[in-house]
Amino acid sequence: MSIIQAYKRDNGKIGIRNYILVISTVSCVNTVTSKIAQKTGAIPINHEQGCVEFEDDHKRTVLALSSAGRNPNVAGVLVVGLGCEQTSSQPLIRSIQASGKPVEFVRVQDEGGSPEAIQKGVELIEKLQKQSEELAREECTLEGLVVGVQCGGSDWTTAISGNTVIGKMTDLVIQNGGSVLMSEVAGFPGSEHIVAEQAVSHQVGLDVFQMVDELRADFVKDHGQTIEKINPTPGNKAGGITTLVEKSMGNIKKMGSSPVQGLLKLEDKIPYPGLWIVDSRVQGPDQFSTTGFGILGAHVTVFSTGRGTPIGNAVMPLIKITGNPVTYTKFQSILDFNAGVVLEGESIEETGKSLYEFLLKVANGKQTKSEINENFEFVIPREQRRKAI
Repeated sequence: MSIIQAYKRDNGKIGIRNYILVISTVSCVNTVTSKIAQKTGAIPINHEQGCVEFEDDHKRTVLALSSAGRNPNVAGVLVVGLGCEQTSSQPLIRSIQASGKPVEFVRVQDEGGSPEAIQKGVELIEKLQKQSEELAREECTLEGLVVGVQCGGSDWTTAISGNTVIGKMTDLVIQNGGSVLMSEVAGFPGSEHIVAEQAVSHQVGLDVFQMVDELRADFVKDHGQTIEKINPTPGNKAGGITTLVEKSMGNIKKMGSSPVQGLLKLEDKIPYPGLWIVDSRVQGPDQFSTTGFGILGAHVTVFSTGRGTPIGNAVMPLIKITGNPVTYTKFQSILDFNAGVVLEGESIEETGKSLYEFLLKVANGKQTKSEINENFEFVIPREQRRKAI
């Protein structure tokens, strides 16, 4: 059984980082939030929402912001409000406090303007940072560790080496008591039968088929086109991927051989360890999926890219790997692990073990390139509503 050194939280969870967040309640205070972060080294969460939203959209905004603050990698939060926005600050603060961590608050209209709010915000962040410095890592098992797996900017090597190596790592995480989250539902069509065959039960398999069938139907209804018209993307095609079936065959390699326990929505809790599919059907940037993992409480995401992408996440490190040795040589400033050694003769099994060992080092505190480069994206994934037939 693998052991890591992590932070034990008051609510019984473990964290592998002690991030301090500055969260905007509304887009009007994004600049204030950014300046507080710049002056203190805290991580800002800015967005374009928080006011004049319909009910369902606003619920998703609040879910994302509160979940970011509750993420076990976060040691303290400063909430920055305006004073007249739709997002009510106090329920947001109470939701984050329920996870057992300190939360501070500054409201621009109460302080008399942006400069005053920035000054107070800096003081409050410094207080939170001092508190976090008193926390120490302790010995923990992988039970409770949540790992996201994602791919983006894929090329022909992603299926052969990059995602296949991730699959081996997935199996090791689960064998040692951890959980793995996989999304990218828009990359399932053509291989959904394989995902269903790997389901832990007949019903879960049927759920997978229904999810993908609905996805296909929604694309035709909403856009008048099949999903194959936009997927693979132009970048995928330039990287040598020719069809969605080919792309999906590579996509699902990240599951390894572990049984699919079930489907999760972003508002759910992970019932128990194992491999889970996050039912997020929004076709959009990779940040939708990684932010979704963060909302569900992921500690880290292992991200495979054939062509190179710099994205990170505000509440967790991203371990960026590539199955393309040429890409690794070119993008060493943003990539952490070279799975392209498989194409040069190394075994998939041993490379998967090496990736797992690298994951443990990151869990123990090793910084990833996304952290070093301060790539702290946080893009709220919007819920796709099914139209009545």
